[in-house]
Formats: sequence, C-alpha cells, structure tokens
Amino acid sequence: MLNILVPTDFSDLSKVAIRYAIAMAKKMNGKVTLLHVVNTAQHASGARLRLRSLIDEFVKMAEKDFKPVLAEANKANKGGKPIRHAIELGPSFVDVVSRFAKKSKASLIITGTHGASGLKKVVMGSNTASLLEASNIPVLAIPATSSFKKIKLVVYATDLLNAAKEFKTLLSVVGKEKPLIHIVHVTTDKEAATVAESKLDKMVIKSKYKNVVVRVLVNENTPLAINNYIKKVKVDVLTMFPHKHSFFEKLFNRSVTKQLSFLNSAPLLAYKSK
Repeated sequence: MLNILVPTDFSDLSKVAIRYAIAMAKKMNGKVTLLHVVNTAQHASGARLRLRSLIDEFVKMAEKDFKPVLAEANKANKGGKPIRHAIELGPSFVDVVSRFAKKSKASLIITGTHGASGLKKVVMGSNTASLLEASNIPVLAIPATSSFKKIKLVVYATDLLNAAKEFKTLLSVVGKEKPLIHIVHVTTDKEAATVAESKLDKMVIKSKYKNVVVRVLVNENTPLAINNYIKKVKVDVLTMFPHKHSFFEKLFNRSVTKQLSFLNSAPLLAYKSK
C-alpha cells in the first residue's frame, strides 16, 4: 500500500502538496501522514531552560496551526483512509523527516518546491533540495501550480551510470499507469551520443516495456538542455536519480534552479541512487 509522508510548514505551497498527496492516495488506495518539524537549532542560542520553554511554545503553536490544515485535508479526503499527523523536534529538517519516514515505513515523500524561504524566484527551496539529494525513499517535489492527475507522460533524465536499475525502479512506481516514458540523456559530442543511444535502446528492449521514446541530446549545458526538452512535451512527472559527483547536483544549486522553468511546472520525482 502507498504510504505517503507530507512535511508541512502550513504555507500555501505545502497545502498544494497535501492536496496532491490526498488525491494520489485516494486513487492508489494509499494513506497520508502530515509532518511538521520544529527546528531546535534555530533556537539553540538561549539558556537551556529558556530553550525548553521556547520549544514548548513552538509545539503549541504548531498544534494550533495544524487544526485548520487538518480540517481542510479531511474535507478533501472524504472516502479516503484517515489522515495522521505528527510534530517532531530536531536540529535538521532533513534528518528529522528521514528518520520519521523510516519509522513510519513511508514509501513516498511529497513536498513543495520552494519551502518556507519565501523566495518565490527560487523554485526549489533548500529543504526540498536537500531531501531530493539525501532521501533513501522517493521524493516527489510539487510546484505551486500542480494538481494530481493521471500520469500519461514521464521524462526520465539519466546520466547512464545505473540506467537499467533506475529504469526498473521507475517502472515499479509508474508502470501500472502505463505512461509514455521519454528517456533523455545529454552528452557533449555526437560520437558519445551514438554509443549512448545504442545502450539505451538495448536496455529498453531488455525491459520489455513498450511505451518508450529514447532521446540523446548533444549540449554542453545539461540542465538547460533538459529544460528546453521539457518545454516541448507535456510532461506529468520528471524523474531523476541523483548521484554524487554527477550533473544532477547542479540542479540543486540555487543559481542554476532559477534558470530552470520546468522545476516550476512539472512535479519532480527523485531517488537517491545507491
């Protein structure tokens, strides 16, 4: 059963992620848990007694802020499984979410794309970027304009390091929906492009999944090449598997994400590739 965890800071953007998660869970017979993280590191400068008092106050505020969010969520969830919620404390948002996801056996984390920073020009906030980079379970980052709908077209951007394994993982998530999958690889020269296309064609044949288009692009700038490709297709989900020392790290750099309009229009499904 799909077990979705949605971190929330009670912002309008996080409410978009909540609505998306509820609709997805209802369609796929899943369940949703909402999580608010009280960041203790932000208040660690005071004396211990004052710190404890501050944290208690923030927890009370979170419980109060949860009430209208839960009321709205439960209204949207008619006919679905009961929505759970939790408040957790910790110095690191990513560590707290990851620990709670493991404890609650979450199979998917859904979050918004510019967090509580308030910088609307930055389409992916630091919390979401860090989750996409670090989480050992899939993270689906939802832009403010998104709502859940049938997944018809998926773009899988690959650097070829573990393409066969990654494609198999992707099919385990979206295969039942039978979407058209565009496999996109970016390289810097035509000779490498020919080799990459042959490798991907063989991988697709071996997978036995029929609804696939392979595209190898020649471009010096990988993120912008993907951006330009996304503009040409009506993508429902963009999928990536971040690796250390790979080009995907560029996508989590704020100076780069400002340039990438697809991150503001298409949900991004990412896994930490092992």
